[in-house]
Amino acid sequence: MMRQPISLIALDVDRTTLTDDYRLLPAVVEAVARAAEADVQVVAATARAPNALRDIAAALGLRGPSVCLNGAWTGTILPDEAVMERGVAMDLTRTKILIAEAEAAGLNPCWFTEAGWHALSEGHLVEREARATQTEPVLTPSLECFGEPVFKVLCLETERSGDALDRLMVRFTDEFSFVRSDRHLIEITANGVSKQGAIAALTRRLGVDRESVAAIGDSENDLDLIRWAGFGVAMGNGTEVVKRAADWVTWSNAHAGAAFAIDTIIAANRAAICPAGIRT
Repeated sequence: MMRQPISLIALDVDRTTLTDDYRLLPAVVEAVARAAEADVQVVAATARAPNALRDIAAALGLRGPSVCLNGAWTGTILPDEAVMERGVAMDLTRTKILIAEAEAAGLNPCWFTEAGWHALSEGHLVEREARATQTEPVLTPSLECFGEPVFKVLCLETERSGDALDRLMVRFTDEFSFVRSDRHLIEITANGVSKQGAIAALTRRLGVDRESVAAIGDSENDLDLIRWAGFGVAMGNGTEVVKRAADWVTWSNAHAGAAFAIDTIIAANRAAICPAGIRT
C-alpha cells in the first residue's frame, strides 16, 4: 500500500514499458506524459545501455536522469550524447578473465562500455541483443589490448553451455554481482551494483524520500528495487517471486500495465488515498 504520495516512479523498460516484441504502446507514452503534468518524475531504470535507451527515452519524453546497465550507469541521455553522472565500472583485469572463461564455456558473452557494446564472436546472444536494442555490437576478437571501462557483462545459457553459467557464478561470486533478467540470461556488474542502489543514490541527490518512490518491474533485476521502494509494483507478466514481493500487481505489458500503474499512482496522489489492493 502507498503510505504517502509518490513523487518519483522508477520504471523498468524491457517487458515492462515495452511489450515482449519491443513495442512501445501509445497508452504508456500518454501515461508518462500525464505523470509529468502531475509533477511525478518518471526515471527509466533498465538493464539497457544508454545508447539503447535513447530512442525510448525520447519517445517517452524523459528529460531527467536515467539509470542504465542495471544501476552501473546513471546520467542524462541527450539526442547526441549521454552524460554520465555516476558510474561503477568492473575490475577490468578480472572482467577480461570472466569474459574469456564465459566464451570458452559457450556462453557467448557481451560486454558494455559507456559508448556501446562488444562481443568476441557472433552467436545467439549477440543476435538477441542486437534485435532487442536495435544497436550493433563491436566485434572484438581479442581482449588483449582492450582498455575501456566495462560496466556490465551479459551471458546467455544455451544447450551447449550446460551448467557453465552456474559454475561461472560460483567461481566469481565474491567479485561480481550476478542477476538473472530471464531464465537463461545472466547480467554481471561490479559487486554491490543494482538498480536499487542507483535509484537510492539518485533520490538522495534529488532530496526524494524513499516512501515517495514507486518502482515498476517484472523480473529478478527489479526485485531489490521493488522491495525497497515505498510502493512496489509488479507487472502482470512478471515472475512469481516479483509478484509476491510487490505491494500491488498491475496488468501485463501486452495490455499497457505500466500505464495502468502510473495512472493509478496519479489518481491516488490526487485523492490522497491508496490504490485498491487488486492482484492480477
